[in-house]
Amino acid sequence: MISLPWVALSDGWTEAPEAAVLPGTSWRKRVRFHAVAFLLQHPVAGPILIDSGYSSRFFSETATFPASLYRHLTPVTLTDPQGIAGQLRRTGIEPNEVRHIIITHFHADHVGGLRDFPEALFHCSRDAWESVKGLSGFSALRHAFLPGLLPSDVEERLSFVGEGSDVFGDGSLTVIDLPGHAPGQIGLRFRGAEGRSILLASDASWISTAFRENRMPHPVTRILNDWPSYRATLARLHEIHLREPDLLILPTHCPETAALLT
Repeated sequence: MISLPWVALSDGWTEAPEAAVLPGTSWRKRVRFHAVAFLLQHPVAGPILIDSGYSSRFFSETATFPASLYRHLTPVTLTDPQGIAGQLRRTGIEPNEVRHIIITHFHADHVGGLRDFPEALFHCSRDAWESVKGLSGFSALRHAFLPGLLPSDVEERLSFVGEGSDVFGDGSLTVIDLPGHAPGQIGLRFRGAEGRSILLASDASWISTAFRENRMPHPVTRILNDWPSYRATLARLHEIHLREPDLLILPTHCPETAALLT
């Protein structure tokens, strides 16, 4: 099995009460949620991105109503004005060298940097794309989607994947469906260069304790999630965790994942 070197990257964060994502904990304690993207190095496909962070475009796209409600409901602190693309440049990777980006879902904190990668093919689930295609105004806001973050030719660059898809046809990167937080949300399984199997779980769980203990977030988050699908996906992650205790499961926004940032 092919092993893929990888690193975690982030260009910003928001925060929320701990009790919103883990009932029974404190409403006073604020938990920082980084928008984490992952860079994988494939021996043939080259550098691959899983999601793309916020980018500074988040602020221009939320400057006017109704999108401005997004930045007020989830205030964002941008930690790198040059975004994920700038971070790659500092490691010697030019954005046009990135030929593949896997979009776990189309929320703004996952697609904000897409326009910085003009040569990339975008891999996503068909359901994820169909759920946001053509949305604007309040309909887009309801889906945490900012249409202006997408390249104008996005539809021409889409490649659809789903449960079990072998993205590069060599067993190195496999798709797992994780719907609930967003329609068509996907995760990715691969083996890291250190030999450990890894599951990038996107936003199927905001905090790792939740999937380890199969604990749903507070009902206040129903407005963000398809509750029955979220529950089924969380239960699936919990079962995978019990069955494969050595598998490293990394939810995008968990502080444990943020601790791995380079």
